Amino acid sequence: MSAAAVDAAAVQAAFNQRYQTFFGADSNSLLPLPAIDKQDWKRMREKKALRQVYQEPGKYYNSKVYVFTLYQDEDGGAYYLDATGGFWGMDELVYGPLSAQDVGLP
Repeated sequence: MSAAAVDAAAVQAAFNQRYQTFFGADSNSLLPLPAIDKQDWKRMREKKALRQVYQEPGKYYNSKVYVFTLYQDEDGGAYYLDATGGFWGMDELVYGPLSAQDVGLP
């Protein structure tokens, strides 16, 4: 397994452990993270170089099923979480900028 894959798996595990109470059939609470407007997110993705850290489909969150995709600035800076799903994939919730501590890393 490559170092990048190990890092992605570690980040994903840390994030899921930190916010586990938000991911379940009985949870309808939003993550306690700063939200980004969808239009601002679109502009940011056009201007910033972001690398995908991991993608997790089938994530039960806020009473719906989402695909969670975590990105990081190419320079190793802030993280951004894009949660897309819900009814016909029409819901999109974007969070960021997030620190390493926000995603559950030491």
